[in-house]
Amino acid sequence: MDDQYDVIIIGAGPAGSVTAWHASLGGAKVLLLEKDRDIGYPVRCAEGVGAAGLQSIVDPDSRWIANKIKGVDLISPHLKTIHILNEDFGFVLNRKIFDNFLAEKAAKAGAEVLTKAYAESLCFGENGRVNGVVFSHFGRRLSLRAKIVVGADGVESRVGRWAGIRTQLKMKDIETCVQYTMSNIDVKPDVCEFHFSRERSPGGYIWIFPKGDGIANVGIGISGEYARYKSPLQYLEKFVQEHFPKGSV
Repeated sequence: MDDQYDVIIIGAGPAGSVTAWHASLGGAKVLLLEKDRDIGYPVRCAEGVGAAGLQSIVDPDSRWIANKIKGVDLISPHLKTIHILNEDFGFVLNRKIFDNFLAEKAAKAGAEVLTKAYAESLCFGENGRVNGVVFSHFGRRLSLRAKIVVGADGVESRVGRWAGIRTQLKMKDIETCVQYTMSNIDVKPDVCEFHFSRERSPGGYIWIFPKGDGIANVGIGISGEYARYKSPLQYLEKFVQEHFPKGSV
């Protein structure tokens, strides 16, 4: 590890790893920092992705494709369903494998990748510009310089906040989510479902993303405004009990 880099990226999710990959391919000296021990875990999404968006970045690989999706069902509060079919709709991924694949691409292109590297603050030059990162790594506190610092640490980015950007959202603009990966459930094998209901998922929706072999990600997101009255877990458990009473989590 050196003291000076062209680019330091905080967060090794898909955005951070792809940024590190392409910056390295362009000849930049890159350091990619990830706070967790394992890249891609814990999984924080339903793992669905559109085919066109994915293929604009990387060729689909059977190692991290769990299932090909050929349609979507949009289900109203009164159980009326709109079917949208498309042979090339998208995929459900194995995110842990996928995220590791992208980080490996970055590393092979020349980026240094550090896990368990917890960013603590930014460094600033005399002109007020960001010029580095302070982070802890296995008990050591390090301060490294960079021409560019990328905050790829999520929607309410701490990195952005440290740089003076307002990244905190109002409760009404945040979805509070929870998800189960379930087995032994009867779902359409290649169709994602979205259930909309103010009673069952206020301000959001319930999703079912099939991963194959009777396994699916079943989750819910509700508006933060409603989460103060009833947790998304309570809504999800009721839905699961009604729709998948014999399913396993």
